[in-house]
Amino acid sequence: GMINEMLSRAFYQRILDDDPARATHELGIFGANYRLAILITIFIQMFKMAAEPFFFSLSKNEGAQRTYARVMKFFVIACCFMFLAIALFMNVWKILIASKYPQYAEGLNIVPILALGNIFLGIYYNLSVWYKLTNRNMVGAYVTIAGAVITIVLNFALVPWLRYTGAAWATFVCYAFMMVISYKQGQKYYPIPYATKKLVTYLTIVSLMYIIHELIIRNINASAGYYNWVYYGTSLLFVGLFTALILKVEKNELVNMPVIGKYVARFV
Repeated sequence: GMINEMLSRAFYQRILDDDPARATHELGIFGANYRLAILITIFIQMFKMAAEPFFFSLSKNEGAQRTYARVMKFFVIACCFMFLAIALFMNVWKILIASKYPQYAEGLNIVPILALGNIFLGIYYNLSVWYKLTNRNMVGAYVTIAGAVITIVLNFALVPWLRYTGAAWATFVCYAFMMVISYKQGQKYYPIPYATKKLVTYLTIVSLMYIIHELIIRNINASAGYYNWVYYGTSLLFVGLFTALILKVEKNELVNMPVIGKYVARFV
């Protein structure tokens, strides 16, 4: 993740051969808005620090693969909620950014792209357990190198056309590639029964919720008296609908979880 961001920053000004001041300003926009997506990255790093020792401690146990799959499922669900909290409440984040970096608030449109990309990176970290457990650590190095190449190529292809939005899409595609290739190789050498279709469905649903929310909001005059009611009402509605979906689909596992199980049981 750090390598990808550093590459995007390093090549941005070199790719653009127009006004250096404009390029510096746009790089500042990219960096300031990247920080919002880092909220997910921080969660991923905390999870990674706790999960890796846990994964290794279970590696000899019967049914370890099923446990890995279960951990992945709830990791993705948690990331989906974080994505909704970021993507559906952009006006809140806009206030926070504008209070400190008013000149950078214009780039908030890249935050959902970067947030979803960082979820892909988190999934990749989870998937990478297979090459660590099978002593194929070089696979991780190859995937990282391939991701870096993709980042460089896409930055050169997209940044002149889309500016900092192109850099965001380069990050998104890079992490998506790393996730998919790690999953494909992992299922070949160390099969884990991930609920792939379900997880793809969850990620698709929250992405569509964001898109629908944007379509609704963009067709309302921001100066209208009811704008905030529609904006936040729709946001809360979508969060509520996704929560209801998770409670319904995952209720059998949720009610048996420590701490939260007794609370979930009251609603399902």
